[in-house]
Amino acid sequence: MRRIVVAVAGMIAWTGLVAQAPTPPVAATATAIDYAGPATWLCRPGVDDGTCSADLDAVAIDARGARSPAPYIAAKAPPIDCFYVYPTVSLDPGTFSDMAPGPEERRTVHAQAARLGSVCRLFVPVYRQLTITALRREMARADAGKAALDFDTPYRDILAAWRAYLARDNKGRGVVLIGHSQGAIILKQLLAEEIDGKPAQRRLVGAYLAGNPDLTASSLRAIPPCRRLGATGCVTAWSSYRDADASRRVFGAGKPGDAALCVNPAAPEGGRGMIEAYLPRPSLAPASDPPYVETIGQLSAECVADGAGTVLRIRIEPGAYADLLGVALDRMASAGGWGLHSLDINLVQGNVVAMIAAQSAAWGRR
Repeated sequence: MRRIVVAVAGMIAWTGLVAQAPTPPVAATATAIDYAGPATWLCRPGVDDGTCSADLDAVAIDARGARSPAPYIAAKAPPIDCFYVYPTVSLDPGTFSDMAPGPEERRTVHAQAARLGSVCRLFVPVYRQLTITALRREMARADAGKAALDFDTPYRDILAAWRAYLARDNKGRGVVLIGHSQGAIILKQLLAEEIDGKPAQRRLVGAYLAGNPDLTASSLRAIPPCRRLGATGCVTAWSSYRDADASRRVFGAGKPGDAALCVNPAAPEGGRGMIEAYLPRPSLAPASDPPYVETIGQLSAECVADGAGTVLRIRIEPGAYADLLGVALDRMASAGGWGLHSLDINLVQGNVVAMIAAQSAAWGRR
């Protein structure tokens, strides 16, 4: 049984919602989920209530404050697929979520994954994830040195969804795996057990694992880190912190002699790169603005190694909205050493889409 200590209780993503009152643990059910039908998917071809397609337009704002429309354009016939696993967001009262996604799951999928529809067919399975309730309970137990987190049930669900996707939908297509936090933990295990050095690796266009607390350079044997734009069959991983954040860190510590893996989506070859964030429309914006703001030339990022590990350091560049961005990032940052964990995907979302587009083009030339 795979257990991970409560250090990963920082996996509270996008919504920042507070869990309900704790309930006693429940035993993991052995009931298998059938992913053949549409009810077990939030998004897949032919299954989408708008969560993965509606209201994705943005206004692009550059460092001078100049505004321009940034409409979302869905791909008509994308040549590759994206298989996405959402992070810890469920507010269900038990240890594991049910299979009826709530508004918190839908908001997170919309914010983190829906934009991928511009470069790939999107597959988003519903799964029985460890809930925020369970994580908060284990955080309390950690004070007594008793905490542990069991990801067996969530992993079994995603494994079943992956195998159903391969059997029914893949048909030899290239596929990108992308997950955040709990989703990244599950996908790391899936990569290690089902893809790394296995026949399925031939279908891997790329993998994106954001906010994984124990991913290192040696976690995967035959799947290398991505080190240039357009490289395929490789993994991109990062955990985000402000450049001036000197607090204790939950993510990026790695292991003795085995550094945490960090690949900058804005500059996979190394160094600093400008990031294209997609952030929710601020309350002070006109009501007529689209739901998202795309930042252009306002933020940069670099993988930085220090005595505490390796993380993606986010820097606010000089500009008309630098102060407001600083306030926004501070407000959305998580306490307790989690940094900008809740924004891992959204801070570099435009860069990730661009990387996948380059990988798709390279895949098509193979």
